[in-house]
Amino acid sequence: MEMPSKHALYLSRRIGARGPGTEGEAAAASYILRCMGDSGAEVNMESFSCWKSDLDALLILYLAAIAGYGLFRLSFTASMVVAILVWFAFQMETYSWAIVSRILPRSQASNVVGRVPAAGGARRRVVITANYDTTMSSPLGRPGIARAYRVLYIIAFIFITVLVVLSIVGLGASLTHVSRRVINSIWLYSSPAALYLLLMALLLAIGRGRGRYTVGANDNASGVGVMLSTLQVIAADPLEHTEVWGVATARGAAGGRGMVALLKRHGYQLKDAYIINVDHVGHDELKVITREGIILGFRNSGRLKRLIFQAAVRSKGLRGLRKGRCRVKRSDAMVATVRSFRAITIGGLRGGSYFGYRNEADSIDRLERAGLDRAFKLLRVTLDEIDTEGTKRGPSRRLDEELSAEKEAGGDGEEEAAVPDGEETGEPERRGRRARGTRPRRERPRQTIREEPGE
Repeated sequence: MEMPSKHALYLSRRIGARGPGTEGEAAAASYILRCMGDSGAEVNMESFSCWKSDLDALLILYLAAIAGYGLFRLSFTASMVVAILVWFAFQMETYSWAIVSRILPRSQASNVVGRVPAAGGARRRVVITANYDTTMSSPLGRPGIARAYRVLYIIAFIFITVLVVLSIVGLGASLTHVSRRVINSIWLYSSPAALYLLLMALLLAIGRGRGRYTVGANDNASGVGVMLSTLQVIAADPLEHTEVWGVATARGAAGGRGMVALLKRHGYQLKDAYIINVDHVGHDELKVITREGIILGFRNSGRLKRLIFQAAVRSKGLRGLRKGRCRVKRSDAMVATVRSFRAITIGGLRGGSYFGYRNEADSIDRLERAGLDRAFKLLRVTLDEIDTEGTKRGPSRRLDEELSAEKEAGGDGEEEAAVPDGEETGEPERRGRRARGTRPRRERPRQTIREEPGE
């Protein structure tokens, strides 16, 4: 097995920036395809067309809201129509239902999907996701602004609502023959709303004009590395009753559009699946993200949360795992949750934000290997917990044995991070799994590429 840090190193240093529509994005997809194929998983590359960033739609909406404010002096009706449309579209874009984004230029992107069938009869399906593209640096990615981003975003929504109320009041006042002077005074008192939206538009425009695609070590080479390493281990020794998918999604920078494409193609298959998103795990403060959403906090799967914490309690080194809330990113899990799928995110969260999100300082030198190893271990024991769900047997301690064996053997030649000691659980080895080294070697499946027309 190749450790998560090796994949993160290759993606962020060897390939570097993986911006949407760039050669780096294509190179990353090819690397992930090769790694999945080498592990023995059944691999497909599923193409779709999509825009490159979700911030462009926000910029258009802010400018449209300002235009509606200006139209107030010319036509109350036109101002009201524009304001209401902006108010509605702003919420839809926030919740990953694209409206304005659909008019933006598109380019081809690809999800890379690896499947490992269950060793016995499959009773359930687990999908591990991680987006592999990188975002463009922006003033909104600076640590102080990133932590306050949700507040700034909600203020923008409040001011858009103020402009809607202003236009309705103006139209009503004109119909009741209120003097023009009073109406103009109301318009003038509402000017701070337009000025604030102008400021937000300037921040987005500066990021669009001066920003560069980051190398994305934490965002999200870390998550891809953990997903690939987990899939390699599962492919070598499949779970008894659980089919596992590893999905590297594209266009996370566009608001989780890779996940949207995956759900549109495989929605029926994934209706009852567990979706675990791995995001920004190159940080030692690993958390289970139970709520996601910039304005409203969508509650992620309660059953998945329970299974993850049960697995953590029974494993060495994972006690003390905590919950968290992310309010800055439209993650793959949020996209799935909004669409009524069972999903949750495992991520390194600090102050409601992720380190490295839209920040050019997100380099491999800032990555904490202990966070990667901890996320990998959590994901492994969670899969065991899910595989034994509904039985009297608890998850096996095989992961601890594997890590100890790799440490004694020297692993893959890289220095291993220490695993914190914890309390042994004493559960017996889970029965029904095939003994290591006894499973016949399976012929590697052919890799196929399928294309999907635009959304």
